[in-house]
Formats: sequence, structure tokens, C-alpha cells
Amino acid sequence: MTTQQIADELNKNGWYQKKDGSTIQAFQIHGRTRNYANIFDRDGSTVSLIGQTINKTKTATTTKLKTTNQANSTHTKTSFDPISNADTTILILGTLPGDKSLELGEYYGHSRNRFWKIISTITDNDLPLTYADKNALLLKTKIGIWDVAHKANRKGSLDITIEDEEPNDLDNFIAKHKNLKIIGFNGTKSEALFNKYFDRKSDLKYISLPSTSPANTGIDFDNICKQWRLLLTQ
Repeated sequence: MTTQQIADELNKNGWYQKKDGSTIQAFQIHGRTRNYANIFDRDGSTVSLIGQTINKTKTATTTKLKTTNQANSTHTKTSFDPISNADTTILILGTLPGDKSLELGEYYGHSRNRFWKIISTITDNDLPLTYADKNALLLKTKIGIWDVAHKANRKGSLDITIEDEEPNDLDNFIAKHKNLKIIGFNGTKSEALFNKYFDRKSDLKYISLPSTSPANTGIDFDNICKQWRLLLTQ
């Protein structure tokens, strides 16, 4: 008999039938395997081929992967409601609020995000100091803001880590805002997500803009304002 046949027979109610027709109980086989430590793995009353322990490792790995996936689900982030009114002519789309924004409950809440300074500069207004003043500035200048993603899994605040996103209902937003003329994308990821889920409408203009995120350090303030002014000149 082969070692594999022995291992298989150990699972048959504790009995093994020998070639001569007689039977031998599993504990007797268990005793005989003591002399073959390099072949059999003995654990209490259980005997298995050493090679079979690989299955235990795979199970542990699978469990670890499941645990990791469950941990990833704790990174689900959800966007805010849009800021807009019936007079909104420009919609600026981000991706998803960063962790600091989510903590504060405010769009572009990170102190180093240049969004509010850019908006006040290109519209020739004073920099608003409170969130209420920031909202008022948007409505005054007929600018609306929202995000493409309604919710997504994202560890941290970087757009590159966004996955499993679900989009906001932008088609419905556009249909309700009859005065909307321009959609601006705050960064390349925002535009990529929009293109993934929505078609561009022929009666709207779409403008790609450099991100206002603190992570975008490759453009100085004067140049970023120059590009963002395109929102007002189209």
C-alpha cells in the first residue's frame, strides 16, 4: 500500500481493509506511523501526510485575506450635498472630500487646500473666513460645487487610492439647473471619474483644471489662478 492509500483509509470510520480481507483499526495504523516521522504528521489521534499540511497554510492565508478585505471596508467615505441654487452657471466637480474636510463637514477644509483662495482671487472678492461666508461667496458668484463620487473606499485623502466608487446623480443635477453652462474639473481624477460614468452634453462646456489639493505642489499660485480664470471667460 502507498502512503496516500494509508492517509485516505484513515478517514474511513477508523478502519482500513488489508489485501488479505482482514481489517485493522486506525489506532493500529497510527502506531505504525511512528517509525515514519518523515512521511506522516501525527497530531493526537490524527495522522496525515506531511504534504497535506499545506492546506492548513492556505486556509490561514485565505482567512488573512478576508480580514484584510474587511479592514478595507472601513475606509468607505461619503460625499457632501452639493452647494448650488437656481442661478448656478458654473459647477466645479471634485472627486471626494478629503479626511480633513470630512472631519470638519466642509468642502475643501484642509488649511493648505487652495480652493477658497483661488475662488476669491479670480472673482475679485475678499477671502471668506467662515464656512457660511464661503458658501455665500459661491452663490454670489453663481458657482456650484459637488463631487463626482457619492461614496468610495479610500485610505487617506489621496485620489489615487479611490476605489469601488459610486457616482453622484450628476445627470439629475444638470437637468435641474437650467442656467448651468460650464463644468470644471478640479484635478485629473475628477475628470476621469466623470468620463467613466457620464456622457458629455453638447450644450455644456467642460474645463480641465489643476487640482487645488495640497498634494499638487507642481504649480504656483499665480499660474493656477490663471488657469482657473478660464471658468469665467468661456
